[in-house]
Amino acid sequence: MTIHSPCEFAMAAPRDAVFASLRAKLAREVSSNAMLVELLEKLNRMQEAQARPADFKVQFDAFVARADEYLDIIQPFFPILVRFLPAQKEPQASAEPRIIEGSEPDLTSEVA
Repeated sequence: MTIHSPCEFAMAAPRDAVFASLRAKLAREVSSNAMLVELLEKLNRMQEAQARPADFKVQFDAFVARADEYLDIIQPFFPILVRFLPAQKEPQASAEPRIIEGSEPDLTSEVA
């Protein structure tokens, strides 16, 4: 029997297979039925949002926050799941004023 990592599995399988694999892993590893139901609901929301990166991020954050006790179980899936997150944008320019080279700030105004 050949065992594949979640990363290898996801490369060869459709996107939904990642969620099916994680769902099966949670079902095997989470002993509390109430916790399992809650995690599966959050996983379902994440799967439904996979085509909408901003929505996926909200659902991903909620899932990870609730699954904090089970990070060792879900961590192998992170490299696959983060691909659904929105791309990082370039950092915004600082809102702080800058002194243009060659100009002096006006320090002579009086403060009342």
